[in-house]
Order: sequence, then C-alpha cells, then structure tokens
Amino acid sequence: MSFNSKAFLHEDGKPLRRATRTAPAPSRGQVVVRNHATSVNFHDLVGLDGLMENCLNPRVPFSDNSSEIVAVGADCGAWQVGDRVLVNFFRDWTDGPPIQKYLNVVYGDQLDGFLQQYVLVEACALVRTPAHLSHAEAATLCCAGLAAWRSVYVEGNLRAGQTVVIQGTGGVALQALQITKALGGIAIVTSSSDEKLARARALGADHCINYRSNPDWDVAVLDITGGNGADVIVDIGGADTLARSINAARTGGQISIVGARGALGVPSAIPVEKTLIKNLMLCGITVGSRRHLENYCALLAQTGIRPVIDSVYPFDEAEKAVARMRSQNHFGKLVIEI
Repeated sequence: MSFNSKAFLHEDGKPLRRATRTAPAPSRGQVVVRNHATSVNFHDLVGLDGLMENCLNPRVPFSDNSSEIVAVGADCGAWQVGDRVLVNFFRDWTDGPPIQKYLNVVYGDQLDGFLQQYVLVEACALVRTPAHLSHAEAATLCCAGLAAWRSVYVEGNLRAGQTVVIQGTGGVALQALQITKALGGIAIVTSSSDEKLARARALGADHCINYRSNPDWDVAVLDITGGNGADVIVDIGGADTLARSINAARTGGQISIVGARGALGVPSAIPVEKTLIKNLMLCGITVGSRRHLENYCALLAQTGIRPVIDSVYPFDEAEKAVARMRSQNHFGKLVIEI
C-alpha cells in the first residue's frame, strides 16, 4: 500500500508549488507517518533561497513535524499504528557526540521533508510526542526547540542560579527562555522591540535589554551580573553579535552559536585574545541527536511547558508563513497545519 500525499515542492530559484508525492509502503525498519503540522525555521529559509549544499532538487522542504504512524514495517521495535511521534532533524544521529556522517542526512534537505501529508521515515529517528502538546505545539520541537535545549542544557550545562543571555524572541530564543526558567536559571533577553520584551518578561525573563536603544547590550549584561558576565549565551546573530557575546560572557563561560542571522556566510572577526584570556567555550549548535530530543521531551512532559506559537496557517497558505518568517516580526513559532 502506498500513500498519496499533498505537498509543496521546492526547486532552487523557484517559488513553492503544489504537487503530489507518494510514500510507499514501509520496508524493514521504516514507518509511514501522517504529518499533521510543520513549522518554519531559519534553516528552511536558507534552503528555500538555494543556499544549502547537497540538497535534493526538487524536494519537499521543512524539517519540523508532528506526526502519527499509519503503517509499520518489520523490526520497528514497539512502534505501532496510531502512535504520535516526532522525527528527529538528523536521521542518523541517534546518540553520542556529533560526527560528520551523522549530520549528512536531514529530512527536508537530502530527503523529502514535512511540508506534506505522508512521509516514509526510518524508525530509528522516531521520538514519542509529549502527550500534553497539540500537533501545532509539537511541530516546534525538532529544530528550534532541540537547538535551544542543546544550547542551554546539553552544551551550556546550566545549573540553578546561573545566568543565560538569550538573543531575540523567535522560536529558539523563547524555548531557550522557557528551558532556562524550568532549570532555575536567570534569563536576560535582548530584542529591538519593547513590546516583545514585555511579552518575554511575562514568560519569565528576569532582565530585558533593548539593543536598539542600548546598542552596548554586552555592557548592560556585565552591569546586571555585577561585572562577572553571563554563564551561558545563546548567540543567534552570528557575525553581528559574536564579539559582544564574548565580551558579555563570564570567564569560563559558554557561548552556544545557534545562528548566523546577521550575515550568513560572512566571516566573523572573533576577538581571539579575549576568548583566550576568558577561557571561553564557543560551541556551534546544529540541532541535536535523537537522545537529546528524547530528553527535551521528557522535560516538557515533566514541567508541562508549552512552546510559544506566533500564528498558525492552513496548508494552502504556507507561503504566508514563510513571508512572516522573513519579516522577522514574529514572536515565537510559525506553524503550518496539514
């Protein structure tokens, strides 16, 4: 049995177009999932702009998903039809440290992704969805949520009472804020919008800095921390923000580099001497493993945290969701229901 799937197809240099894709019956170690929602990430914009290397062309884009198993092949362990599942961003990175061969296959890049109804996936990439989350909420976890979890907890090793600087109020940033507060941390949020900062404060932000009215936000972080600097910084701006992140970090602190929004592909002048003197850890974050996602889902189930959603779009309006992502006016995640 095969599954005909309504989909949006992307070809480099062309707008999204409607198409029909077929998900064949699963082979050994595979399942077919009915996807109920996806969400838009900066990663997806890079792919839609043709800046991602080694991608299928054409392909169904988008890596995020909230799905239900509709067919199960042999040797799939305890997975059953009807199970609500997430499919990890990296198909082959199940556990352990990042190794290049684990990072080579991404749903939505090298394989058809989740801007469609039915998808054939490997059972080894599945994670059970936290029961309290809707499909729209669950569709925010596999990319932005997992990047936030790895930034703050896995690599940042955050402990109660420590301080985290979180740049912006997008999908990664707000889940990083929720994780920080759940772990007992002190959250400093930066944004160019006072309105967004007020909403971040309502979510638990302890300190807010408007970097437009106060461009020396790194100095403000030092003032807030009594000159010590932050324990963890979730750096989303890349080349535009890294130097200030280094200045704002404490000696021995962690900078989790999640994005390169400011200048994708532009070399960043890193203050090497200050990085050396402060014994800083700079860690690039490209989402995470299946085990990381399992552990993040366990925290969500334990705490009842619900990811923040800016807006939800019907499938036929997928391009509107992409346009809002490009505008950078959103607060939280942009979800497309399928």
